[in-house]
Amino acid sequence: MTRAALLLALSLAACRREHADARDAAPAASPAASITPVDAATTTALMRDEELGALIARLSETPGDFPSDNYVTNETSLLDVAPALRNPALKGRAYVGVGPEQNLTYLALLEPAVAYIVDIRRGNLLEFMVFRGCFEASRTRAEFLSALLARRPRAADAGAGFAPLAEAFLTAPADRALRDEGVARTSAVLDRLRVVRAKGDDEAIARIHDAFFTRGFALAYTMKNSGRKYPTLAENLAARDPSGAEASFLASEESYARVRRLVVENRVVPIVGDFGGTHALRAVAADMRTRGLLLGAFYTSNVEQYLFEPKTYGQFAASVAAMPRDEASLLVRVWFDQGKPHPAQRPGHRTTQLTIAANAFLARADKKPFVSYWEVVNQPP
Repeated sequence: MTRAALLLALSLAACRREHADARDAAPAASPAASITPVDAATTTALMRDEELGALIARLSETPGDFPSDNYVTNETSLLDVAPALRNPALKGRAYVGVGPEQNLTYLALLEPAVAYIVDIRRGNLLEFMVFRGCFEASRTRAEFLSALLARRPRAADAGAGFAPLAEAFLTAPADRALRDEGVARTSAVLDRLRVVRAKGDDEAIARIHDAFFTRGFALAYTMKNSGRKYPTLAENLAARDPSGAEASFLASEESYARVRRLVVENRVVPIVGDFGGTHALRAVAADMRTRGLLLGAFYTSNVEQYLFEPKTYGQFAASVAAMPRDEASLLVRVWFDQGKPHPAQRPGHRTTQLTIAANAFLARADKKPFVSYWEVVNQPP
């Protein structure tokens, strides 16, 4: 057993005691290909499927490079901002985010009208197509995990919380037939949405499915030439908010259903875009205005950190300024302790999640341009 699996097993054992009186075994997850997709008649789609592909093309720009495959988030403090994101004033707005599955958890908290996931890596767009295929094929959390991880446990606990559900998948063997179904499903999603394929897309889709197939819940972020250990997918999905409550998008059937509905209603729009560029974020801002939406939250992770050396941070600030917003609109960012801990950093965490009002950020940027990311993350709220 790997160290990550051992840690998860210990965590699950504790949760088994906590949920012992509330657990009811659910039927085994069925093969993804046999699950009936969402009935279109029960949804209120933002646009037709083929229109989503056209929107993605219109908002996207030329992809860039990044020295890692960000299949899962590496931010252990991701739910420290949960209380701020649960603000009712932010619901039904536009969400802008970057990176992989962490966004799904933020969507469960915010319940936006539209979510734009903007990442410089085309692989991130394709990963959200993988997620979409899994959502479409899966009415429950157990079915979603079966589709994503290519595992079919004998029984999956549908009780409260993530850990009772995850226990069944921890020991379930990887099933290559389910992996192959997943690859075919994602390819069909791209065709149906009319997402124009780029060279290498099919190979990239296979690599994404292979990552979840081979590593399962032990899948974690990796950085080239780095010996650091990062949280596993299981640890990310078992994360708790400051009150101690589980709050990932798989924490309950209700939270999963909220995110699934957003996806199948074409309200989650993955885009290829450079935060320091002049097209993608400005095009997102224009689309928000067209739809009459204010910015709810913009999750930037630590992408802003990479905009100072190429001197494109001013372009980023201008793009935020172009987004319709009000006093409630938030920026959510993270500081990674690279030998310089943030004053708000919590013991046991290398990351520090931070929020600031978008208007306050822009007022400071307009008054005196930021010169470093450290200065950005230490701006007074």
